[in-house]
Amino acid sequence: MKILAIVWVLLSYQASWASSASCFSIQDPDRKNVCLAMSKQQNAYCYSVKDADTKNMCLANVMHKQSYCYSIKEQDIKHQCLAQVK
Repeated sequence: MKILAIVWVLLSYQASWASSASCFSIQDPDRKNVCLAMSKQQNAYCYSVKDADTKNMCLANVMHKQSYCYSIKEQDIKHQCLAQVK
């Protein structure tokens, strides 16, 4: 369930980039790093994400490369990644 929450965060920040200052108030380290990666468009934060599927979803979104989607094991998330990353 945690990964779905993080994927939701990815989708939320993709639609409207968050202020990086707001990201620092997030307690969960994975969610904080996803927020920072998306708001600053810097893939280095994605590499700090512990969950592999979330890390690959983060990288795919920040780098705009579907190739990262193919490394996602959870099928629904993989298909979601492929649909949203162009």
